[in-house]
Amino acid sequence: MIFFLHIPKTAGTTFQFILENTFGIGHCHLGHLGNKVADQRDFDFARNCFPWMRSIAGHNLCDPTRFAARDPFYVSFLREPVARVFSQYQDERSRCKRAQSFEDMLQTDPNFKNIQVKRLAGGQPDLGRAKLVLEKFHFAGLTEKFDLSLHMLQKICPVKLNYNYKRKVTARDNTLKQSLEKDARAVDMTREANQLDLALYDFAVKEIFPKFLAQTGFSAADKVASFDKYESELQPNFLLHRLYNQTFFRQVCKLYKKRRAREVAA
Repeated sequence: MIFFLHIPKTAGTTFQFILENTFGIGHCHLGHLGNKVADQRDFDFARNCFPWMRSIAGHNLCDPTRFAARDPFYVSFLREPVARVFSQYQDERSRCKRAQSFEDMLQTDPNFKNIQVKRLAGGQPDLGRAKLVLEKFHFAGLTEKFDLSLHMLQKICPVKLNYNYKRKVTARDNTLKQSLEKDARAVDMTREANQLDLALYDFAVKEIFPKFLAQTGFSAADKVASFDKYESELQPNFLLHRLYNQTFFRQVCKLYKKRRAREVAA
């Protein structure tokens, strides 16, 4: 079974579409449980709702190596931290309509500080643990080399996936991100707030990604064909996934969360 650790603004939504479109109702979007770090009980609940589960993903699926599961295959994508933060801020302003300044959001929103380390380390800003977990992953790609990463994964993944996609979340206007990239103070603040992520990304680029390049016979400089081939994301398996996850699983999650909240309060 594929465990996909989805880190925000790393092309994760596009890769999640690949899983959704491959497995249909066999893919579970654990994010319907909310933002808290999922635990074994949450995973077991999801398995009961998806007895045919082939893959699972979600922002709350921190350090999936913690879960007891049969034949797991761990996948994630990492991105240069400053670019990731700038992209997330642009997304928060344009899509989520948040009005905070960049400096305010950087200081107050935990998703802007070392989120890649925290997602790998089970929700904690622990660089050492994040590196150990990343070394256990069966594949870790780079957003900057997304299509190359997919070609590499195609040779490693024990399950045949439909890698074709239509890029789902791309900004129509990159003016805000480009202005931050030119702002030396914004760059310095972001680097200062993401020292752990910078160290993790450096480790991934120098140690982890080259290991998978060697395993698959690719070079980092290779030019590969893009899997960005769909004109629309309205594919049959994807629609089945959305129907089951939205109309059933999402509603059952609401009841499950209420029950757990009552148990905590008791």
